[in-house]
Amino acid sequence: MTILVAIANDSVSSAVIDTAVRLADGLEDELYVVHLVDEDTADGTAKQLRDEIRERFRDATVVATVAIEHVGRSAMRSGTRIGNELVELAADVDVSHIVMGHEPKGLAGRLREGDATVAVIDAADVPVTVVPEPHAQQTQPNQ
Repeated sequence: MTILVAIANDSVSSAVIDTAVRLADGLEDELYVVHLVDEDTADGTAKQLRDEIRERFRDATVVATVAIEHVGRSAMRSGTRIGNELVELAADVDVSHIVMGHEPKGLAGRLREGDATVAVIDAADVPVTVVPEPHAQQTQPNQ
């Protein structure tokens, strides 16, 4: 089977990939790493991210396919639309698990954009692993 790994150009993607690799090693599955983009943002930045991720898997112990997928247009909020696209992609690729990150947006952001993570959790027919945004290291005062 295949593990769907959703990445973005954000602070959590590295941890998402690390988590997915550990799962793939343990389950002896392959990875399908995808970066979803709007058609008008599928530019050099998206291609550079794809190429960097491919390079990261060059010497990996798991088989990984890295791709850019375009998000279809709809009237839904962007986060909800992305979540729905991931669920549809999971059905098309026949995945056994989804791994994705989550960066808190606050209430206003969730209302304005929707939340891809929540949309996937609500609609997925397979287990979903959510990797939280890494928090800044808190320093302890000298004692």
